[in-house]
Amino acid sequence: IYLTTALGCKNWVVHPIMPLGLEDADTDDALRTWAMNFVFMEELLETAKEYNITICLENMPMHQFSMSTPKEILNFVKGIGDDHFKICLDTGHVSVFPELDLAEETRRLGKEIRVLHVHDNRYNHDMHLNPYDGIVDWASFGKALRDIQFDGVFSLETAPDDKLPDALFEEKSQHLVNISKFITGTV
Repeated sequence: IYLTTALGCKNWVVHPIMPLGLEDADTDDALRTWAMNFVFMEELLETAKEYNITICLENMPMHQFSMSTPKEILNFVKGIGDDHFKICLDTGHVSVFPELDLAEETRRLGKEIRVLHVHDNRYNHDMHLNPYDGIVDWASFGKALRDIQFDGVFSLETAPDDKLPDALFEEKSQHLVNISKFITGTV
């Protein structure tokens, strides 16, 4: 958290801790996982407040983990109930759940979203693809961002192909900037 401040950042993204494994949903372990996360996050929050950093809890791509879906993350964030504790919405992680609609989840979370991790995937795989290379409906997601008047951090969580020649890196990067502007309606 101190280094986040030193770098001039205002938000620090963190995953829920998974002390009892990745498959605690619908078990007694889920209650213990949540309790341990409350203790852990509240301790982190003390330091975050000292440095005026917002902790952003990220939704996860694990189907059987009790703190994966945006709804679960929202419930946890509301349970903390502090302006220094918000949400990092990971678009690819939402998309591994076929029953969830990214635009609806974005609207559900609303102003609690402080940071976006933006990437695409293909169904149950967390692939970190470039937007439009997978299954995400980017038009409806962009509209949802405008509907909630999102003004936080839009962070691409993609990487260039290992085989991409260095000479094309700048062109590919500019392409991703253009895609981001298109999604957010700032073109």
